Amino acid sequence: MSKDSLQQDVSEALWVDDNLGVVRTTTVGSLVPTVFDSYARILYPPLGSAPRPTPAKPVAPSRDQLAPVLEVLTRNTTTPNDCWYAVWEGNTVLDDIRDAAPTANIAGYNYFLLRGPVARATDTLGGLPPNLWWPVDHAWCMAQHFDFPCAYLGGSTKTVTDILALDKLETCSVRVDQIVTAGHDEHNY
Repeated sequence: MSKDSLQQDVSEALWVDDNLGVVRTTTVGSLVPTVFDSYARILYPPLGSAPRPTPAKPVAPSRDQLAPVLEVLTRNTTTPNDCWYAVWEGNTVLDDIRDAAPTANIAGYNYFLLRGPVARATDTLGGLPPNLWWPVDHAWCMAQHFDFPCAYLGGSTKTVTDILALDKLETCSVRVDQIVTAGHDEHNY
């Protein structure tokens, strides 16, 4: 993602912020809008084929790891060529673009908004992957929070069923009210 994709109108982020559940503890619904029929967690494996210990720091998904997810998401939206991407502005690597575009506040964090096709989900802004992304038709929303080595997806039952059927990634169904912080995650990292 390039600086050219930065959006000046960040009002689209209100859809996400207005539909998040406000709770004391981090839940799926505090990361992904609570308007969907189903939810899933996608755990990103470490790069390479070694057995997986939980990484000490979250690992950004690679293009290869996200490819099957992108195929499913592309099929499950009417706007695969028009998606929103939110990148958390709190990393110092983005200092040089702070004056280039406004930020949107989502759940108390400020994000730069970019726009492009579903396929750009593996692109980065200053080396940082998007933290939230959703298509213009709001058919689903993916949250890749910077504190977790996984993503949470909200979407239709069909979308989530298709994601759960992927055999190259570890996925599981989750509830919108499920606590996802360390020590509370029912599926563990």
